[in-house]
Amino acid sequence: MRLVLDFYNRLHIAGYTGLTAVLVTGFLLVRSGSVSIGTATAAALYFHSLFTPVNSALVLLDDAQSATAALARLVGVTDQPDPEPGRAVAHPQEPGAAPDRAVAVTGVHHAYETGRPVLKDVARTLRTGERVALVGPSGAGKTTLARLIAGVHRPTSGSVLVTTGTEEPGNGLPVALVTQETHVFAGPLADDLRLARPDATDTHLRTALAVVDAADRVEALPDGLGTIVGDGGHRLTPAQLQQLALDRLVLADPPVAVLDEATAEAGSTGARLLEQAADRAVDGRTALVVAHRLTQAAAADRIVVMEGGRIVESGTHDELSRAAGTYAVLWAAWSDTRGTPL
Repeated sequence: MRLVLDFYNRLHIAGYTGLTAVLVTGFLLVRSGSVSIGTATAAALYFHSLFTPVNSALVLLDDAQSATAALARLVGVTDQPDPEPGRAVAHPQEPGAAPDRAVAVTGVHHAYETGRPVLKDVARTLRTGERVALVGPSGAGKTTLARLIAGVHRPTSGSVLVTTGTEEPGNGLPVALVTQETHVFAGPLADDLRLARPDATDTHLRTALAVVDAADRVEALPDGLGTIVGDGGHRLTPAQLQQLALDRLVLADPPVAVLDEATAEAGSTGARLLEQAADRAVDGRTALVVAHRLTQAAAADRIVVMEGGRIVESGTHDELSRAAGTYAVLWAAWSDTRGTPL
């Protein structure tokens, strides 16, 4: 917000400065008899009319940058080389290995641009069936770590190992990533859900919807599972979109789930219901939850606190709340803004 305010302040200051200069110049020219009052007034009005579309064009630069970033992603996907042999994310359980180790992050460093590290020597282990909350201030590296574990990116150095008990975990997907950006494809809702499991029957879909407490809402739609959604179809609320993503997670049935602020779009009114749906969706799985609401962190088995690209604290909610560290400060601020902890 500070960046946005500074941007608009500079636009307004530039406009006022230019208009003042025109008015002062006009005043001096009128006083000397070089131009008429009408000419000076017209010049001021022309300048004012000119500056408004210039401001609008500058504001549109934000949309242009977003479009450029989206195009770069498309090009990046088409240019992405095929995975190298032996570089798969998931590995079967090795004989003699610790049976409770689902994810092992060892000495991970990562940088999107050379010389600008985002993660620095991160090491952490997620035990099988454990729910770990990842918290910290904005820019701490939480989303980057989540995407490395999900296999979206590869670390600059170090290793991320996801261990499964079988050769084909779940439906063949070792790790599933759910973010706050959920896309709905145009077509029947059932087809949209089957993206996660093409062979799922309507019974499978309804069972998965019941897990995330969305079965009744789907049945209430005009045509139930056959309701056309997406562009030109039935409009889904932000909470329904996130339930759709969680339902895909249940259908994919991966042993490891990564939730990156997966309940952020619900708003305050639907936050509690969506958090409960997320809890049921990851029940029985190893889960890493990037928590934007600290109530999610408080309910986790373990909390990992990141700051400046490093892990600075780790422990349970009670342990970290009593310590005078980063989490205690975050929890105090969260609790104070709500009167009592939710």
